[in-house]
Amino acid sequence: MPNHKSAEERVRRNERDNSKNRHYKSLLKTSLRAVTSAKDKKTATESLSAFVSLVDKMVVKGILHRNKAANTKSKIAKKVQAMA
Repeated sequence: MPNHKSAEERVRRNERDNSKNRHYKSLLKTSLRAVTSAKDKKTATESLSAFVSLVDKMVVKGILHRNKAANTKSKIAKKVQAMA
């Protein structure tokens, strides 16, 4: 139990931020599954653009580090390009 008002506020803020981060990371995983489970290259490419957009938004919001986002986008783009 926090003893100071600022500590109480910090606990509330941490809970709120944790909830938002879990929501966005769940969206990211769902979007990633849509890209990787696509049957043909056309749908995978469409899903990839949505995935990249979501990753970029998460970088702006501070949920993902920019280097982690770049590595993830690169890895998934390579998988999509390798599809027949």
